Amino acid sequence: MLRTRVRRCTASTGVTLTVTHGLGVVPDFWAIQQLNLRGLGCTYVLPGSIGTTRMHIRNALQTTVSVDVFVIGYQGRLY
Repeated sequence: MLRTRVRRCTASTGVTLTVTHGLGVVPDFWAIQQLNLRGLGCTYVLPGSIGTTRMHIRNALQTTVSVDVFVIGYQGRLY
């Protein structure tokens, strides 16, 4: 099982942030945890944007927030 965690700061509304997770595989699970209360629950992953080394996230509220992105790749195995 591969896992990684990165911390990034999003831009304002409608601006896509590219997060490099560096797993080398498409993650099977990802979670975005916001680190401040502004814009809580408004950050999401763009559908179809998750690749082997990066993913694109966007904020739906007019604010800049810091997020913790946690991704897991099971490499086809079930645990």
